[in-house]
Amino acid sequence: MLYKIFADLIVVIHFVWILFMLLGFVLTICSTWAVYILRNTADVWSAFFDRWIFRTVHLGGIIYVAVLTILGEYCPLTILENELKGRHSPELTYRGSFVIHYIEKLVYPEADFLIFVIPTMIIAAFSIVMFAVRPPAKIKQLIDRLF
Repeated sequence: MLYKIFADLIVVIHFVWILFMLLGFVLTICSTWAVYILRNTADVWSAFFDRWIFRTVHLGGIIYVAVLTILGEYCPLTILENELKGRHSPELTYRGSFVIHYIEKLVYPEADFLIFVIPTMIIAAFSIVMFAVRPPAKIKQLIDRLF
């Protein structure tokens, strides 16, 4: 039963990670649109570009996801979840919670592989370009000191 609980926890963590990746992409698009297209220098949008921890973790994460996708490898969270589910006793009748059942369908939808590869590559390319065009202030200071 403990393996099932840990596997369900991994599914929730995986779902939160996916939301973080999508949220970072949406915030980057909105900030780019507001600052560069609309020329809106409101603190709300331009301040997003200086959220260096959020943007750096997001960029590293999306690059990692893109590399895994290109290589055709599974995410370590998927591997861990499958390992835990494999250790789960099949005799137990409890099949998991209602929420876990639907989160699994969101995290692991049945769709063509290209439906995931193409958006992942677009998100990764956009995130890399925006990080290069407008790096967070702390990262820019670090680069200026190094070079």
